Amino acid sequence: MNTRILLIEDKAGLLDTLKSLLELHDYTVITASNGEEGFAKAIRYLPDLVISDIYMPLINGYELLDQFREHPLLHKIPVLITSGKKEDDEITTALQKGAAGYLIKPFVFAHLHEQIKKALKRHQQP
Repeated sequence: MNTRILLIEDKAGLLDTLKSLLELHDYTVITASNGEEGFAKAIRYLPDLVISDIYMPLINGYELLDQFREHPLLHKIPVLITSGKKEDDEITTALQKGAAGYLIKPFVFAHLHEQIKKALKRHQQP
C-alpha cells in the first residue's frame, strides 16, 4: 500500500523541501498552500495522514483540526501539526483539538518521519 500524505504549508520553500523528502521515503504527497485548499484536497483524496502548519491564511491549523473532527470522512485521519510556536498552550490546544502529534519548527526530518510512522501505526490499529 502506498501511503498518501497531505502536506499543508504556506511557505513554498518548506513545502517543496518536505514534499521531496517525503517522496524519497516512498510516500505519495499531495500539497496545499493554505487550510482551505487543504480541507478541499483532504475530502477529494482522503489521505492516510495530514501534516499541517498552524498559522496560515484562510483556515488555520486549529480550525482545520475542528473541521476534520466534524467531517464524517475525515475525522479518523491523523493530523500532525508543525509550528514555530513552542509554548505549552499552543501544543496543548493542538492536542486537545485532536492532533496526532506536534513538531516545533525547525525540526529534523528524522523526527517528523518517526511521528509519521507512529501516527500511521496507531491509526491502523483497530
